Amino acid sequence: METTHSKTGRAKKPAPKIVIPSWDSVWESFKTETEKTSIEEMNSDGWKTLQQVADEYGRSRPHINQMANTGKFESVKRNVYHAGKIRQLVFIRPKL
Repeated sequence: METTHSKTGRAKKPAPKIVIPSWDSVWESFKTETEKTSIEEMNSDGWKTLQQVADEYGRSRPHINQMANTGKFESVKRNVYHAGKIRQLVFIRPKL
């Protein structure tokens, strides 16, 4: 292993190199995480917002959120254009 010496004479190890075989897969995953969608598109795939589920079942949003956190629902976060702004919303659906 190569070492370099500083002015004080002590040996330093070089920083490890980051090796990623395919940057395309990294960029694709970043692109899918940050893509913008609409609530209607997510509803057509079976996903609903916490508020929609809370209104449908007559429960509070914190209760539905707690059910999602305990594993009764699948959840995913998406960037959505809502109320004039881009917001990150949590969409849930029952586990299959």
